[in-house]
Amino acid sequence: MNYYGFKKRTEYMHCPPSVKGRARKIALEMAWARALGRFPFSDLMKETIAAIATAPGNGGVGMIRISGPEGISVLETLWEGEVRPTSFESRRIYVGRIAFDQVLAFVMKAPSSYTGEDVVEIQAHGGRRGLELLLETLLKAGAGRLRMANPGEFTQRAFVNGRIDLAQAEAVADLISASSEQAVTLAGRQLEGRLSEYVGKLRNEIKVMRAQMEAMIDFPEDEDVQGLRYEEVLERLQSLETRIRSLLTTYEEGRYLREGIRVALVGKPNVGKSSLFNALLNDDRSIVHSTPGTTRDTVEEVLDFSGLSVRFIDTAGIREGRDAIEGEGIQRSQRKIDQSDLILFIFDVSRPWEEADERIRTLTTARRTVLVANKSDLPPAFDPLFPAVRVSAKTGQGLAELKEAIRRPYLGRESRVQDPGVTLSNLRHRVALEKGLEALDCVAEGAREKRSLEMLAADLSLAMNRLGEITGEVTNDEILGEIFSKFCIGK
Repeated sequence: MNYYGFKKRTEYMHCPPSVKGRARKIALEMAWARALGRFPFSDLMKETIAAIATAPGNGGVGMIRISGPEGISVLETLWEGEVRPTSFESRRIYVGRIAFDQVLAFVMKAPSSYTGEDVVEIQAHGGRRGLELLLETLLKAGAGRLRMANPGEFTQRAFVNGRIDLAQAEAVADLISASSEQAVTLAGRQLEGRLSEYVGKLRNEIKVMRAQMEAMIDFPEDEDVQGLRYEEVLERLQSLETRIRSLLTTYEEGRYLREGIRVALVGKPNVGKSSLFNALLNDDRSIVHSTPGTTRDTVEEVLDFSGLSVRFIDTAGIREGRDAIEGEGIQRSQRKIDQSDLILFIFDVSRPWEEADERIRTLTTARRTVLVANKSDLPPAFDPLFPAVRVSAKTGQGLAELKEAIRRPYLGRESRVQDPGVTLSNLRHRVALEKGLEALDCVAEGAREKRSLEMLAADLSLAMNRLGEITGEVTNDEILGEIFSKFCIGK
């Protein structure tokens, strides 16, 4: 089935216009059914789910969330309070008691809730074990009507019920896991629908072009059908491709904002890597000792550098290992170097430059590297003939300049996207755009060669589908399962 449900394009082409129109309508309805999760999620959607919605650990307040048609009736069986849950006004808080705890509860009626279903939220005291016992009490009271939620199932229902699209659903997870101010801002923009709106406009332009082509195919002799010249197709495609390529250029910066960067501190033993690591963190995280080879394993810590999440990795000094343990530490250091976005190559400027320093510098030349002249508070033994940031882990000299040198390559570049609030940060989105661009390239090639409109329309449909994968207008169960399985339970 590759052309509106027909096995062969020729079968479609020899059908009368009315049959073609019905075929397109059925194909579209089936695509929407898949996108809206009517199968295979329909049975799951009838069930009522519950989970603890606050983070693990103890706190002042904890919350249990229930979504589905049976939530209010389950609460009714346990509630002790002046007003019965069946009489709760939507979005109004009520005080009562459930089992051993005094709680606050409120109801959000469908469709005006996060999931689009009836939602009950119960705020209790935030001890983790107490919340678990309260959830167990609710599940027992609702046996056969209430079950534990799967990871991300509340957000999945919000997507299936049309409260948010798929890109916005992914932004929810990004917002929860954001480890820097910039990551929060980026996820917030995506949750607002900025990326979805931008991609939607691109997709709509493709849709209009395809509709014009199909009208010309179905009604070639109808004077009311607006014609579409190959030159016009190429002109419109050029505009589309330019904007998609511009959006793709934002991916690298967006990924750094979303995921942060990995920065490995490398150098010979005893050049002050661990001291500098501690100075950057403003904490005694790594062991510092005058004996070379003190660091036997990598030590990692994350900081927010003015909006950029940075994972610093203190590595073992690179030299010939004196024993098996030190040798393993050096091998791990090399693996971390290979996995890092940025290398801080640290050398001791108070000691002469040695062959070992040059060997390590050679190892890092293929990667983005900042050269760091440490121990600059001491008399220099040589003057580096290459650009280096001079610092002193002991006095703090040059640390501000080093932080700026780390941050500068990853932030602050001017975006070429028409909407500066639109940034690509998700690999799935990038792949979908690249595949959509490939399909548009095929359309452009076909237009230059003046191929049949049927072939061009088919490639336009493919491009539409690729862009629709970003927002979930076109998707499959495997992708949905993979996306929502990464969420925490309760969201």
